[in-house]
Amino acid sequence: MNARIREVQNKLNKEEIDGIVISNIVNIRYLTGFTGSTAELVLLKEGGYILVDSRYWEQVHQEVDMVEPVLINSDVNLFSFLKDLSKKEDFKRVAFEGQSFNYFKYKKLIESLLNIELIPVENWVEEMRMVKDDNEIEKIKTALKIAEKAFEEVLEIIKPGISERDLAIELEYQMAKKGSEKIAFDTIVASGPRAALPHGKASNKKIYGNEFIVFDFGAVYEGYNSDITRTVYIGNPTEEELLVYNIVFEAQKKAEEVIKEGIESSFVDKVSRDIIQENGYGNYFGHGLGHGVGLEIHEFPRLSPKGNWILKKNMVVTVEPGIYIPGRFGVRIENMVVVKEEKATILNSFTNELIIV
Repeated sequence: MNARIREVQNKLNKEEIDGIVISNIVNIRYLTGFTGSTAELVLLKEGGYILVDSRYWEQVHQEVDMVEPVLINSDVNLFSFLKDLSKKEDFKRVAFEGQSFNYFKYKKLIESLLNIELIPVENWVEEMRMVKDDNEIEKIKTALKIAEKAFEEVLEIIKPGISERDLAIELEYQMAKKGSEKIAFDTIVASGPRAALPHGKASNKKIYGNEFIVFDFGAVYEGYNSDITRTVYIGNPTEEELLVYNIVFEAQKKAEEVIKEGIESSFVDKVSRDIIQENGYGNYFGHGLGHGVGLEIHEFPRLSPKGNWILKKNMVVTVEPGIYIPGRFGVRIENMVVVKEEKATILNSFTNELIIV
């Protein structure tokens, strides 16, 4: 935590900014270790403050030791605190997270910091979060292991007549039972024609024979997310269905093979997308190939046609190509990988070959 805060402070010194207000609660957790649901973080070139209300007063003392806690109450809020602090520190320039401030909050900030230059900054902490340390990677691996073990249990109950929602409920129960704090996102279970919906949340539709079922799900361990998609088939797949699955499988494998430090994220997307395009299904793959995962389920970098990130060692990204044929069926396969110098490390242990039940 000390090194992370120091990195932000180094940016303040470099940009000749007196302080920054960080309101994104995920960024606050990343920088301080605070796990509460609301807080404000004010970092100065040296030192800083974390503002919490009475619900978190004891908790913040247990979790945070790099900045000074401040109690928000009827007399003290972020804006009154900043007003007093600006006089004490003789602020000239103060930054704030542009994405985290609505118009009302920005207006209050202007009123509290009169005659002080306000500087909206974008993705200062989010860009730091892209590269994971060893501890973060271990937590992501644990979250993924929980999700995979839960999926093994669900495979045992797939049968004609069961509903998508029943499968989702069982999957979420098994993840919780095995140690997940919560689901990483709304669980996707989409079968038959609904499998052509990339974000087809589980419905009351019954599972029938001879159709694909797309499962997209994730667990959370100590704040860190996992994200996995597997497509299974119930019954006897047709030649076309097997062909489509194998195209997606090949597109995923080839993309994973080119991931390494120094590669541009759009290039990885292109490798996968070209395989799908060359096989005649390019119009049925509309989303980006993947995204970063960490304290949030969708983080930087993005693996997409417009992604211009240069991959760095210890970035954790998903690789999830898909083909979705409206009204008929869809296939997606998703792994999580860690970028390394020469070759990506695949975190998944569960097979991504077609499972027929």
